Amino acid sequence: PRARSSRRAETRPRLSFAVSLVDGSSRPVQGRRFDMPVDDDEVPTVWVIWGSQYVAKALVALDAHGIKHYVKRGKLGTGGLEDLPGGGKLVPVLTAGADVVVPDSEAILRWAEKTRGANLYPTPQCAEWSERASDGFLPNAVLYYNWIEPEGYARSMRAKFASLVPWYAGGGTCIAGYLVDWGTAKKRAEFAEKVLPELSKHPDVGTLEGRADAVAKEHVIREALVKELAHFQSGLGANGAAGYLCGGDAPTAADCSVYAQLERLVGTMGDARVPASVPGLLDDTRLGAIKKWREMMVERHPIRYGGKRAPTE
Repeated sequence: PRARSSRRAETRPRLSFAVSLVDGSSRPVQGRRFDMPVDDDEVPTVWVIWGSQYVAKALVALDAHGIKHYVKRGKLGTGGLEDLPGGGKLVPVLTAGADVVVPDSEAILRWAEKTRGANLYPTPQCAEWSERASDGFLPNAVLYYNWIEPEGYARSMRAKFASLVPWYAGGGTCIAGYLVDWGTAKKRAEFAEKVLPELSKHPDVGTLEGRADAVAKEHVIREALVKELAHFQSGLGANGAAGYLCGGDAPTAADCSVYAQLERLVGTMGDARVPASVPGLLDDTRLGAIKKWREMMVERHPIRYGGKRAPTE
């Protein structure tokens, strides 16, 4: 049985780990190994943390293209994720057989195309948009609204983590929210230090002088976010039909990347059930087509983390 500990000593590690459950996610890296040989009948395993938008990107791509896979949760230790294949600290990581280790969401999609025939990059624009949606203004806006902007944080991360606080530590009461604020304060400051310089690169936003300035300029950041989504929306064509961003009859890398990020703003990340940070964002009349596209993606390609455990586990 677990040794008893004080509420404060026990709650903070839980919340610290919970932060990594959602945003301990990988970005494109150098030296991608997506062209390693793999047996056709080898079922890959994807190492994940629930709620991660980068994990969701990879899982949607594999599901949408009929690529069977297993899911394994990363092991959480005092320093975050431990014992991931390849020795890294970030997810998703895909493994197949004894030789293939693919530690990056974009590389996993490239691997799926090269080794499994998934048509994820039919045009150069698909590749450009996929990386833009994973590393550009959009993902930094996602972090801003989930962790920095007070109303978005309260709706999403604060609410999610408060629901995880056990009853004996104040779960189900206002105390839970205060514990979340305390337990995530350092991580929120780290996100601000990382995200604000990236948002400042947008010409319509300009230099953000700290968190207070970023909060005061929420309307400016939101307008820039609408324009960024409108850019991706342009791939749907003039008629606004609910097709895919690069055409075709299945999601491309661009669809998977934009969809996964957008769900952290307006959706619930599928069965991870992370509350939306900006639920009314797509009510803007300028985003009517991408709103229909997102509804189509949710219906046809729901994000599924669960129900994929390997039979031997």
